[in-house]
Amino acid sequence: MQNLTKEDILQHALVNEGSVEIRTALPATPLKTQQWAEHFCALFNFKLSETDWGADRFQAIITANASNTDLQCMLCIEWLCEAIWLEPIGTQQSPSVIFNYLLQA
Repeated sequence: MQNLTKEDILQHALVNEGSVEIRTALPATPLKTQQWAEHFCALFNFKLSETDWGADRFQAIITANASNTDLQCMLCIEWLCEAIWLEPIGTQQSPSVIFNYLLQA
């Protein structure tokens, strides 16, 4: 697994209409995917929960641990479309809110 830093993630993050895409190399195995998700959460002070696997995808709910925010989003890794992205959960969230959290974490 490549050793990603906050700077790597932020440099490769792209905010679009429905998500924050993270344009980095995809993890190659299920174990590396779990490690990538845990590392990402540790970097940005997220709590990982409700992981779900499909034939070509991994999803998990991640929640900000910061007491001053109620940020929750879905971490999606999909090999078919070769993408990693964060989707907002709930009406109070948006891609820009997620990206701003990443910048401040």
